[in-house]
Amino acid sequence: MVARLPPMVTERVQIYLFQEDEGAMEKKSRKSGKKWILFAAIAVVVVAAAVFVVIPRLQALRNGNGATTYQTQPLGRGDLTAYVGATGNVRTNQTATLNWQAEGIVGKVNVTKGQVVDKDTVLAELDPASLPQNVINAQTDLATAQKALDDLLNSTTARANAELALISAERDLQTAQQTAQSKQFQRASQTTINVAQANLLQAQSALDKATEIYNQNKNRSTSDMQYAAALTQFANAQQKYDQAQANLNYVTGLPDALDVQKANADLDLAQATYLDAKRAWEDVKDGPNPADVAAAEAKVASAQAILDTAYIKAPFSGTIMEIDTRPGDLVSSQTVAFEIDDISHLYTDIQVSEVDINSVQVGQPVDITLDAIPDKTYPGKVTDVGSVGVISSGVVNFNVTVEINAKDPQIKPGMTTSANIATVQVRNELVVPTRAIRDLNGVQIVYVLQNGALRPVPITTGVTSTVNSQLLSGNLQEGEPIVLNPPSNPASATGSRGILGGMFGGGGNRVPAEGGGIRIQTGGGNTGGSGRTP
Repeated sequence: MVARLPPMVTERVQIYLFQEDEGAMEKKSRKSGKKWILFAAIAVVVVAAAVFVVIPRLQALRNGNGATTYQTQPLGRGDLTAYVGATGNVRTNQTATLNWQAEGIVGKVNVTKGQVVDKDTVLAELDPASLPQNVINAQTDLATAQKALDDLLNSTTARANAELALISAERDLQTAQQTAQSKQFQRASQTTINVAQANLLQAQSALDKATEIYNQNKNRSTSDMQYAAALTQFANAQQKYDQAQANLNYVTGLPDALDVQKANADLDLAQATYLDAKRAWEDVKDGPNPADVAAAEAKVASAQAILDTAYIKAPFSGTIMEIDTRPGDLVSSQTVAFEIDDISHLYTDIQVSEVDINSVQVGQPVDITLDAIPDKTYPGKVTDVGSVGVISSGVVNFNVTVEINAKDPQIKPGMTTSANIATVQVRNELVVPTRAIRDLNGVQIVYVLQNGALRPVPITTGVTSTVNSQLLSGNLQEGEPIVLNPPSNPASATGSRGILGGMFGGGGNRVPAEGGGIRIQTGGGNTGGSGRTP
């Protein structure tokens, strides 16, 4: 076969030759002639490539009717997961910087860096000889307060005294009640009054007789024995009468107002004393008074707190991360001594946008990667979702805490993390290949092979990944062949120009006009397989 230059190339060569003047042409060296020969050879190669490579390629893509081959995949089911991603930093479950609380000289440091300790472990202590006076006094105060607490918890004396006090108060109350009640009525009963009245009548009768005898003898001489006897009888009768009258007046009269007031006051006092004694008994009858125990325990705790300033204890179980104190150091209040972290659980706090926060919930699984460990992905779980957003640079973010469910010594506090939260997961749902979806006038569609032709089907999708998308609705049946390389413009026609455009970036995805004779070929020779893109 003889390759001929395309007309366009030949025309360009002729134009170039006509532009050269004869003088110039004569002065061309053999080297320039070689350049033209080289240029012509290149043009021949290009044409040959078009003939032997491009044209056979086009022929392979077309049959006798000009048909186009499409790749298909049957509609099936699958699993999909939607993620919300954010970045953060690794932190421990708890962290604390421990300071000295008293002045003195460090006597002992009992731990080393990296050591795991339990809560309340004594990490370091001051030299006893360097302790301040209030700490030394606290040792005595602690012993006294502890003894008082022990006596309160173990002694029964308080209970016995409370019981005796209650009995005495109850007796005094009864007496006061009787006294006060008696002041509300006459001093004596009616019988007593009747007896007093009878005694008065008898005394009156005796007085009348004595008066009559005395009147008969009152003119006698004072030295007369008969006169003396009459006078004595009269005086005795008068005295008995006055006494009987006084008795009657007393038993028939009411008590004095001051007596009544005093009796009532005595009753009030007795009542209050009884109630106090009863409360005291109620407090101790089943054991020590809880309030007294609390007060005694507070005194013990206060003394112990002062004494504990001579030590540094671990506030929780964890790992000693830093040691900033040494034996012999002179320290004062707030001097930094240790850093302790609980690394049994590691977390990362990420900031999630308000757009995505409502899809994040506690318990959702998380995939975590770290910049410092690029080749590993660690599992995690959402443990807390913030309720209040924070505005930063005009964007509202919410804090989300993720626990890293992995034990790897390479993970260290402060490392940068990337967390992908699996917010939505679907299982065994109908899915369509994402690359098969096209947009037609604002509506999502996919193409199905039906009787050798393309049938566009409007669909709605849910969870979407780069590979598949959840099919929420659409007139599709499981197993129907979905076109993976559909046309981008359903209104375009397909011809040789369209095929060329498809190879070189032009209209390769166009759908032929009706009656264009497109031939559909699927993988495996049937509509259920996946074809191969030409």
